[in-house]
Amino acid sequence: QVRAALATMRVVVLTGARQTGKTTLAQELGREDGRFFMTLDRPEILELAERDPEALWEGLERVTIDEVQRSPQLLNLLTIEVDRNPAKGRFLLTSSANLLLMESVSDSLAGRAGYISLPPFTLAERMGTDGGRLLRLLLEASSSAAVLKLGTEFPSRDVLKIPRAVFDGGYPEALQLDSDRARNIWREGYVATYLERDLRNLSAIADLPDFLRLLRLAVLRSGQLVNIDGLARDAGLASSTARRWLNLLEVSCQTVSLPAYATSRSKRLIKSPKLYPSDSGLACYLCGISEAAGLESSPQFGSLFEAYVLQHLAAFAALLPVRADLLYWRTTRGEEVDFVVETPNRLLPIEVRTSRTLGKRDLRGLRAFLEEYPDGAPFGVVLYAGQEWMRPARNVVAIPWSALLGS
Repeated sequence: QVRAALATMRVVVLTGARQTGKTTLAQELGREDGRFFMTLDRPEILELAERDPEALWEGLERVTIDEVQRSPQLLNLLTIEVDRNPAKGRFLLTSSANLLLMESVSDSLAGRAGYISLPPFTLAERMGTDGGRLLRLLLEASSSAAVLKLGTEFPSRDVLKIPRAVFDGGYPEALQLDSDRARNIWREGYVATYLERDLRNLSAIADLPDFLRLLRLAVLRSGQLVNIDGLARDAGLASSTARRWLNLLEVSCQTVSLPAYATSRSKRLIKSPKLYPSDSGLACYLCGISEAAGLESSPQFGSLFEAYVLQHLAAFAALLPVRADLLYWRTTRGEEVDFVVETPNRLLPIEVRTSRTLGKRDLRGLRAFLEEYPDGAPFGVVLYAGQEWMRPARNVVAIPWSALLGS
């Protein structure tokens, strides 16, 4: 994706939370095309960017600037530079903040930059398989019968149990550690670095303990509708402060806001977004879950597994040849579908369950969605903890969660 974008756009921006591997990827690509690398994490480079930014790229054909969000004014000067010299792929930028959500810089590179998000590792990347193939085939399938036939290509595997996979999360460095205790120590340091450095770069926040309390409360509400007033009340904050800090969590790629699927012929729909953490492993730490063995008995187990599945859907959707939006669906009568993948020609509703068997209540939301949108959604999917591909209801296919591993 990055190579293709560099061949098309003057500037490519690689975004994602800190420690997802942006710098490593950028350095690897730089070795391919002789790209000069510099990082604004180094104080002397940041000082030069503030004092004489044009000196960063003068006389250089291709440049990578790492952690560019540390100098927002640099983006305005880059706009002038790429207008003067519109060579394709001249600048590769990395950022631990979503520049499209930063009001001060979102318009700086409009029409000149391509944006690519680098999420935490998927299970497929962790195991070295092609995880994106499952979503591609589901969106191409014409019926539930066609989906059932895919079961032979994606056999159930016991590589990991759900609590272990969710607790491990997807940060590459944490996955290299050999114990839950070591991962907790790493996550403690990650949160401290995020609060003391990354967050201060984005906004002046005087009371970091209050912000950390809001972060923990937001993660505890994973998969729930965003309720600013309720969250502010529980955190002891003004609603305006809670709203601004929630926006900062999304800008810094620590949370994901999932919009509602809002097109309906006959039902009144809930339109507030739902909130999810970006990494299920870090979310476990923030929820006070210190080991994988304790996750299954936690009240957050189901919602954190949803967050883990969302990590995968977001990564796989970004690899599709067509635009794919991730949404959820919910009516005022309580009918709900966890995730809806929307492409120009297809709707794919997906439910997520931690149970090994399925009952009528597990299928209620999917059946309501399929009745409401028969033209766009020929079938629905349940990702569950069982071992078999099966059809528990007409036009509904239950798929073992391990199919996320790919083929």
